[in-house]
Amino acid sequence: MTYSRPSLSVRAALLAAGASLAAPALAETEAPVAISATAAQPVEDIAVQPDDAGYEEGYEDEIVVTAPRLAGQLDTDYAAEAELDEAAIASYGVSNVEELLTALQPQTRSGRGRGSGRPIILVNGRRVGGFGEVRNLPPEAIAKVEIFPEEVALQYGYSADERVVNLVLKPNFRQVAVEAEGGLPTQGGRFQSEIEPSFLMIGESGRFNLNAGWEHQTMLRESERNLVYDDPALAAQAPARSLLGASDEYSLDATIQRSLNKVTDASLNIRFDQTDSLSLLGPGLGGVSDPLERDGRSRNLAATASVNGMLGDWRWSTSANYADADQRTFTDRIVNGAARVDRFDSSQQSFGGNANLSGTVTEGWAGPIRLSATASYSGLRFDSRSDNANGITTTDLARDLPGVFGSLTIPLLDPEYEVGKIGRVSLTLSGQYQDPSDFAALKSWGANLNWGVTDNLSLIASFNQDEAAPGIQQLGAAPLVTPAVTYYDFRTGQTVQITTTTGGNPALRAEQRRDLKLGVNWSPPMLEGLNLSVNYNRNRSYDTANGFPLLTPEIEAAFPDRVTRDANGVLTALDLRPVNFDRSENSQIRWGFNFGKSFGQQQGGPGAGGGRGERPAGASATPPAGEGGPPPAGAGARQGGGEGGPRAGGGRGPGGPRMGGGGRGRGGPGGMFGGPQGGRWQVSLYHTIKLTDTVLIRPGVPELDLLGGSATGSGGGSNRHLLELDGGVFNKGFGVRLSAKYDSGSTVTGGSSGDLRFGDLATFNLRVFMDFNQKPKLIETLPFLKGSRLRLSVDNLFDAQRRITDGNGIVPLNYQPGYIDPLGRYIELEWRKAF
Repeated sequence: MTYSRPSLSVRAALLAAGASLAAPALAETEAPVAISATAAQPVEDIAVQPDDAGYEEGYEDEIVVTAPRLAGQLDTDYAAEAELDEAAIASYGVSNVEELLTALQPQTRSGRGRGSGRPIILVNGRRVGGFGEVRNLPPEAIAKVEIFPEEVALQYGYSADERVVNLVLKPNFRQVAVEAEGGLPTQGGRFQSEIEPSFLMIGESGRFNLNAGWEHQTMLRESERNLVYDDPALAAQAPARSLLGASDEYSLDATIQRSLNKVTDASLNIRFDQTDSLSLLGPGLGGVSDPLERDGRSRNLAATASVNGMLGDWRWSTSANYADADQRTFTDRIVNGAARVDRFDSSQQSFGGNANLSGTVTEGWAGPIRLSATASYSGLRFDSRSDNANGITTTDLARDLPGVFGSLTIPLLDPEYEVGKIGRVSLTLSGQYQDPSDFAALKSWGANLNWGVTDNLSLIASFNQDEAAPGIQQLGAAPLVTPAVTYYDFRTGQTVQITTTTGGNPALRAEQRRDLKLGVNWSPPMLEGLNLSVNYNRNRSYDTANGFPLLTPEIEAAFPDRVTRDANGVLTALDLRPVNFDRSENSQIRWGFNFGKSFGQQQGGPGAGGGRGERPAGASATPPAGEGGPPPAGAGARQGGGEGGPRAGGGRGPGGPRMGGGGRGRGGPGGMFGGPQGGRWQVSLYHTIKLTDTVLIRPGVPELDLLGGSATGSGGGSNRHLLELDGGVFNKGFGVRLSAKYDSGSTVTGGSSGDLRFGDLATFNLRVFMDFNQKPKLIETLPFLKGSRLRLSVDNLFDAQRRITDGNGIVPLNYQPGYIDPLGRYIELEWRKAF
């Protein structure tokens, strides 16, 4: 651009602004993004790099904008579906990463219906040994959260069945905190309390995290809910049966992570927890005052270790894990008029490890060709002993599962390489081979096409075909017989007390899966902070292993040997051990948006991000990542996942950090470890529409249409519509969040009492919280409030209950609200104090 030579004072101001802003930007990343800017842009929004060699009249000069990119952000061609800065994270009012991921479920949930349901977690762009390493990290320690589609998992050696969440940690942080909470349902009958002390320290050499916890829950009995019984005898027995058992859980969790050198770090996580539980099963020989009990104790010990590093331009990582889970259960029973105690013991050990290598194989015609290869081994040992009236049954199961997994990403088009002019297009091919010791070999493959049309618009198409073996407990767990289980019998329209048998089924077969996904992700450039996504998923599976389905007439006809009735046709016993479904197929469209903005942000000054002088308790000793501080601990000299590094020229295409949308303003969001700051509002809405959902139990049996009157579970058929709303506002320490969920219900046809109708259900959860650190005048008056946060939570705000009725409009006993949602509206008060 051509302009008149500025005055000396203006030039000096521009140079000062450029120096102050460019330095932090360069400290944040090795590959800043440069774009041209006009002189009309505010100085505080750009990094100015003038050539001071000589200003002459008419001399053309360029002002370059450097977009800050935090060390630890992912370097990938896939666009992030959502990004949260510190202000956005603070607006959720959560206490740790586990709560944050729960709050983000509408955005992190995969539409494929595969995997464990929890997203894949990366820390500073690197793999971690397990979720335990990050579960208890406080939100104040996180500089940024990035959410990516499932396809990004392939680049890190995982299968593409879960979304990817990358946590970028602050480089220097210390916190000691205690959290106490108590809650109860508004209908009464139960009290829950919890206390959790924690310690976290992040420094240049790594981080250390220690957490402990105790949670107590009292028992809720049937007599404490307004249940209506068909039989007066059942009503009299209500005090002897529990809806929710009493429990005490104790836990201890520790994580240590250390940077061994500039490019290598190691971590270790150890967790122990124990849960003691007690529930009531009905009156004993002495009547209601002497109820039958089930007394259980479970103990879990888990350890994970991981090491990450660089080998030239390749990133490598190794991890190992071990877990021991023991359970002991005593169940009172009455057999032939005499009391006896059944005993069930189980012990499971799981262990394994994996090694991943990822990097650039060669330079292709449109960019670097990247490979990720993983070799893994997992072992599982399970033994159990069941001692009941039928005798003693023992189980001894084992599985060894070696495997290899690899993915290759090939850029096909890229304007920066002068190949094509329609954006960036890349193809990712993946394959997996596993050889379980108790099953035939399992093979999987997939292909994913990513088209970054512009910096704001990306399209994804993927197809995956894989095989999966049933779990070893599904195959061979010892039978467990439970008496006096309340069950609705479709054939007679009665709610009856039956005896159920659970355990394993050694005849289960391996599952075959075929998944197709088409997706669109768009961030409109004219509306900063808005992200829109639309995804279509179709899943087709064969020989799926499932728990025994709801006993409809169709299911009873398919599995007559699982059902026991007396001479009058009354259901008395049911074998609920798992079965194979011949085929299942479903398809859905999931669309939605996430929209958020900050307002009233301060640009420095006292209290901004800690500022000068005394820092609030737990404050960062150095500026957070993205404000000129060093890279996150353990991040090393390279960041972004080791997938070949930033592209030549420093540019990033679709999926790169967005200008203005993802970063924080100078001074940070304040919160528990900063002074008063501006506010933040955010709203997201996602709508899932089930198009098809069918199951063929076995050949010769009519196909079940779960959207058209059939069901495989006690919760009814499939809900065609699911709406998930989440929104909130956070300003000057005060925050309000409201989340809502609506599903459209379903109908199960058949039965002597007509169709069973599951009504639609809308639930709302409310969170109101106050961060006292953003109330400096109040802290001056009440110093003990420093570092504190108070949160009031109300789950199921309007005490909504799904109404389930038979053809006569009657609510069956086991579908009454007291059974399906015994807590109802639940209120909890939490106090968190950081030192």
